[in-house]
Amino acid sequence: MKYLNLEEPDITLTAIVDEIAVNQSEVIITRNGLPVARIVPYSIPDAREKNYPLRGMPIKIAADFDEPMPELWDALGE
Repeated sequence: MKYLNLEEPDITLTAIVDEIAVNQSEVIITRNGLPVARIVPYSIPDAREKNYPLRGMPIKIAADFDEPMPELWDALGE
C-alpha cells in the first residue's frame, strides 16, 4: 500500500492508475497527513461463476425420486 500526499506537485492521475494496474495494490491519498481517499484495483468478476453458481457442487437424488405421487395427480385432476 502506498500513500500519496495531495500537496506533492508531481502527482498525476495517470501515474497513480498506472502504478495500481502494475502492482495490483491500493493507494491511499492523503491531505495534510490525513487519509481522504483510497484507490483500489478493479477486478472483473468471473462470469462462469455468476452464470452457474451451483457448478461443481454435488448432486443428491432422493431414494423416492421416481415414486408415484397419487395426491398430486388427484389434485391436478380436479
